[in-house]
Amino acid sequence: MESSYKSIKDYFDNLVDQSNFLNDFVGFFQREWANRTAAFTNKLASPNLTLFKYKLGFEGPEENTIAVRQIGFAIMFNKIDTANYEAQYNAIDLAEQLALKVISRIKYDNHNENHFLYNSFIKDSVEISPVELSASDFGVEVFFNLRNKQLLKVDPTDWKDIDQVC
Repeated sequence: MESSYKSIKDYFDNLVDQSNFLNDFVGFFQREWANRTAAFTNKLASPNLTLFKYKLGFEGPEENTIAVRQIGFAIMFNKIDTANYEAQYNAIDLAEQLALKVISRIKYDNHNENHFLYNSFIKDSVEISPVELSASDFGVEVFFNLRNKQLLKVDPTDWKDIDQVC
């Protein structure tokens, strides 16, 4: 099945809603993270899942175009004591465990024939790294790829200079 920017965003938003271990979600916009973590609002609950990377590319032969989507998300804990290094290490450790739960769910959905992620998750592409966004925001960032068919077919009704496609 084909996927899209919005379907990926909505999928992760729903994952957070359905989880028993994530308390908040931030979409792809950096300004949303900045607004929600600003000192005057401080309206981002820990731990949270934040999307921060979406990149679409193509591969495959001419007759069978495959879309490769590179996705990046982070599991973050905010408001960690800046003087407590052990708490910071623990936040990163727990964020890694939670990231593995999310990746496990993605793998699970990948095996559901009725799900838009069916047969698209590339397990070998997963990379997890510790991240420190500020003196009090710690967690892990996760990168992975999805591959699925993507039609690149011209619809003549979209173009004034094309009458028909053979």
